[in-house]
Amino acid sequence: MSARTFFDDRPPNAPFADVLRRDPLSRAFRIRDLAWLRALRELRLGADDRVLDVGGGSGVLLDRLYARWGARGVCADLAMRGLREVLAGAIAARPVCADALRLPFADATFAAALSFETLEHIPEWRRAVAELVRVTRPGGSVVVSAVSARWAYTWDWWLARAGVDVLSRADHHPEQFVDPDALAEAFRSAGARVVERRFLNGFATLAFDEAMTVLALGVDRFAHPFAGGFVAAADIAVRILDAPLAFTELPWRARRRSNSVLVVAETSA
Repeated sequence: MSARTFFDDRPPNAPFADVLRRDPLSRAFRIRDLAWLRALRELRLGADDRVLDVGGGSGVLLDRLYARWGARGVCADLAMRGLREVLAGAIAARPVCADALRLPFADATFAAALSFETLEHIPEWRRAVAELVRVTRPGGSVVVSAVSARWAYTWDWWLARAGVDVLSRADHHPEQFVDPDALAEAFRSAGARVVERRFLNGFATLAFDEAMTVLALGVDRFAHPFAGGFVAAADIAVRILDAPLAFTELPWRARRRSNSVLVVAETSA
C-alpha cells in the first residue's frame, strides 16, 4: 500500500492543529516534540524566509514557525487529506502535492527544509535527503527526524516482541527504518554538514509519549473544548519529566539505540 493511500484512509494523527497553529514553538505535549521544537527554534529565520516541510501533513509546524518569526512555507506531501487540511486551515503554509524524490522546486529555493516522520516511508530515502539539501540555500538548515533502524530494545521493540502490533498503525516497515550513520553519510554525500544528531525515545520517554498521544487523540476527538487546557497541562508535565526520564535512557543512548533519530544539517555556503 502506498503512503498516499494509507494516510488518506486514516484519521489525522496530529491533534490540536487549531490550538497549535498560532503557538510560536513554545508548547509540546510529547517529549519527542519538545526536542523537535528546540531544534526548530535554532533556525533563526526572518520574515522574508521561506521554509519547506516535506511530509508536513496539516502544515502546523510551518504555521508555528510563522507565529515565531513571520516566515512562510510550503507543505509538500502526497497525502491529499493533509493537503486539504493545509488549504482549509493553514495560516502561512501553501500545499503542494509532490514526490519527495523529485521536488518541483529550483535549487536553493528555501531558507530551511524540514522532514519529520517521513523518510521511513520512502524506500529510497537517501535520494529524498539529497533533494532536501538541493532545494535549501547555501548556509541554510535541514532538520530531519526519522524512525531509527537501531530501534532494538526500545519500548516499541519490546511491545512488538510481545506480539503487540506497533507497526501497522503508522504503516511502518522495519526494513525501511533509517540507519543513523547512513543518514549522516547521506547528508555529507549531498554536500551538507551535520551540526547535531540526537537519539530520541529509547524506553521510558517513548512509553510516556505514546500514552500522551492516546490521551491527546481522545481529547481532540471527544472533548475538544478542553484541548487548550490539555495542551497547557501536558506541556508542564513534559518539561518536568523530560530530564529524569531521559536520564533513565542513558544505556540506550550510549549504544545509540532509540526509536527515532533527529539530525540538523547545514548546507555548504
